[in-house]
Amino acid sequence: MAVSRTILPRKGLVQPQHGLTGYEADQDANWLLLDSNVAFITDLQFQDLGLNGVVSGFTLSTAPTLTPGLTPGVLYAQGLRYAPAAAPVLSPAAGSSTQYLFYNSISGFYYQASAVGASAGDALVGRAVTSATAVTSVAPGTRLYGQVALAPATPGNFTVAHLLGRTPVGATVQMTSSGAIWFQPAPMFDAANLYLVASGPGVTAQVEVW
Repeated sequence: MAVSRTILPRKGLVQPQHGLTGYEADQDANWLLLDSNVAFITDLQFQDLGLNGVVSGFTLSTAPTLTPGLTPGVLYAQGLRYAPAAAPVLSPAAGSSTQYLFYNSISGFYYQASAVGASAGDALVGRAVTSATAVTSVAPGTRLYGQVALAPATPGNFTVAHLLGRTPVGATVQMTSSGAIWFQPAPMFDAANLYLVASGPGVTAQVEVW
């Protein structure tokens, strides 16, 4: 006779089989309590803290049509992991425009003109520039725990796009030259940009964002 098992919905815990004791209702209640409250580290990192974005792969490529190429990879959107075994099939982008490709865990991939996600928790995959008939250039979004290069031409305040698709949870400046670069007091960053100050001309740095 086939064994029928109940798999609980949130964490996939397997509920023990019944029929051995008179405590089935208590067992079910205990397992439902565990399923509702047990926490994995991914719950903290990618859902509670809002760390959504591409971890690896999902590399865009140019194409002779308006549909860019895209490799498989790993990303988190709305706190959920998405790692298809095969390359996802995209719809065409709009012609003669700059489009940002995002992924939503419910509705899938979509394009928009803004580098900020349309919904909270959407993952920015990258940017595609199109002619009337083809994808002519692409650029990746910044990865989770990725780096943004800084090379301001003049001293003083400057702004750089971080391409995370959302407001960073945190950011830190790592100098790659003499001199200094630091964050402006308010705001330090928002959903689109980093706001910084350079001590002089020719200074360079990398900002690690997450």
